[in-house]
Amino acid sequence: MTCLADLLGFTAPAALFGAAWAGVLAHGTFAPASTLWGPVLSRGADRTRPQVALTFDDGPTPGSTERILDVLGGAGVKAAFFVVGRNVERSPRLLERIDAEGHVVGNHTWDHSHYGIFRRDEYWRRQVDRTDRVIGEVIGKRTAMFRPPMGIKTWHVTGAARRAGHAVVTWNRRAMDGVATDAAQIVARLAPPATPGDVLLLHDGVEPNTPRRDTRATEAAVAPLVARLREKGLEPARLDAVLGIRAYRGTA
Repeated sequence: MTCLADLLGFTAPAALFGAAWAGVLAHGTFAPASTLWGPVLSRGADRTRPQVALTFDDGPTPGSTERILDVLGGAGVKAAFFVVGRNVERSPRLLERIDAEGHVVGNHTWDHSHYGIFRRDEYWRRQVDRTDRVIGEVIGKRTAMFRPPMGIKTWHVTGAARRAGHAVVTWNRRAMDGVATDAAQIVARLAPPATPGDVLLLHDGVEPNTPRRDTRATEAAVAPLVARLREKGLEPARLDAVLGIRAYRGTA
């Protein structure tokens, strides 16, 4: 009995400690704003400027990206596009247009694997470097921003970004436009709670080798979202200006 009590007295706190530590690790890995594995920028530090940043992930995708660029151009808004390398390889002219119209280009890995969390340093180095290379070949610039797929980070992810000279950039408000929704829901989710410095996540593209995401709701939401933000006194600005960082590291 004494031995059993001693055993329980030792293992119960250990189990609780283990569970607490597992929770810390899970939050640090999956929470977009977590800095457990290294520095992360998820919103602007200067809250005195009435600006927010619109960011689009997973493109460029023919059809969707052009329509979103048309709307942004008509509204006079500069956004950030975190592009997937394989999609750039397939649609380089779209990336040229993104850059030519004054939007920021960031690295969003080569193929946006949902299983990359289980991979190690060499895998992430290739994901980052290969995407940097194709971006440079198309627009002649070396991006300084990296966004991990789904905001998931490990020390392998942040280490690869750091070695490539990238700031790890996530978001603090998400449209949830990858699930069944409509334009009004996207606007309602992003605009009313938005505050200066917020980084808003939407999607203009589709990850390689995945079922095609219906981006029509996102496309329809951009114009009313910009209008609603402006009604609140918030101006959509380039991501690098909102975060106070450089967008590029020079020419490729």
